[in-house]
Amino acid sequence: MITLERYPREITLRDGARLTLRPMVREDVDRLWDFLRRIPPEDRMYFREDVTRKEVVERWAEHLEYDSVLPVLALEEGRVVGDATLHRNRNGWKQRVGTVRIQIAPDFRHRGLGTAMLREIRHLGEKGALHYLLAEVIEEQQAAIRAFEKMGFERAVFLRNFVNDQEGRFHNLVVLLYSMGDSGRGTLSFPP
Repeated sequence: MITLERYPREITLRDGARLTLRPMVREDVDRLWDFLRRIPPEDRMYFREDVTRKEVVERWAEHLEYDSVLPVLALEEGRVVGDATLHRNRNGWKQRVGTVRIQIAPDFRHRGLGTAMLREIRHLGEKGALHYLLAEVIEEQQAAIRAFEKMGFERAVFLRNFVNDQEGRFHNLVVLLYSMGDSGRGTLSFPP
């Protein structure tokens, strides 16, 4: 179990903007839905669900279970400007692997928020005794891939025509891994 006593947490971006990071709560439905609707359609087409439907976000809020999915929001004066989630299996063979998903409002991109949120998720992964963080990114999202690599994620797998977008078109998937470090694990190796 990850303890959340560090929240709410204030951060300052490179340009001096002050934001609050905290876990999502049920009362955030309207804020989060508004944020997701502001994401450009070309980015939303890669989402796993149609977030323009409010009932999708309401379902997320109704079923908040931080031990499985921990959504951390970045807020500027009550407005959601970033959303990062850490998805974990509580048992089974992938219980030490956390999957990272992140989305930043267009007006907050290239200001350091994505990096700050990735650091936050990495911190939560460490507190949750995870061994790896995993990120799945569509090949066309090169800026996201570069951001993950800048934070120490390594390209682990490339899967051709593996996923489809909201319109049914196929895309290549890049899987990136971040080793939480420790002797005996953390070295990515692949058979020849």
